[in-house]
Amino acid sequence: LCTAQGGGGGAGGCGAEGGGASSGGVEELPPLGLVAQLRPVAAQLRLGVGLQALQQLVGINTIMYYSAPILRQAFYSGAVSEEERAFVIWLSAPVACGQLVGCIVGMLLIDRVGRRPLVLSSLALCALSLALQGANFWVDQTYCGGELGGGADDDALPPSDALA
Repeated sequence: LCTAQGGGGGAGGCGAEGGGASSGGVEELPPLGLVAQLRPVAAQLRLGVGLQALQQLVGINTIMYYSAPILRQAFYSGAVSEEERAFVIWLSAPVACGQLVGCIVGMLLIDRVGRRPLVLSSLALCALSLALQGANFWVDQTYCGGELGGGADDDALPPSDALA
């Protein structure tokens, strides 16, 4: 940075004389130098941070983390034996494999289709899947009396009335 700005250790305060680096071997930035460097890529940075925040807000990490308790609620109500618990854990493997397949398909399509169509289509599919999941839980609570989440061994998830 110092050499690109005229180098040397003059009034610019760019470090030691001659090399432009401080005694620790790390280049010193002029005041607000990092902000000035980020200005050309500020829009891309905002987009990247926004997409990451959207990914967190959508809740895929929560779905992945709680897939075994969610599947256990879907299949069993009441106490669950160790054999049934192992079965549910094995049922969560296809959920993780589905995420892996989705990532691979995204990597293969990103250069052919482009980032924008891929992001918008995956966002629409994610919204659709969350709406279907919400509708499923609503139908369970409304018409089935919440039997899916009514087991005695459901301490892994919050009570269903806390979600409303």
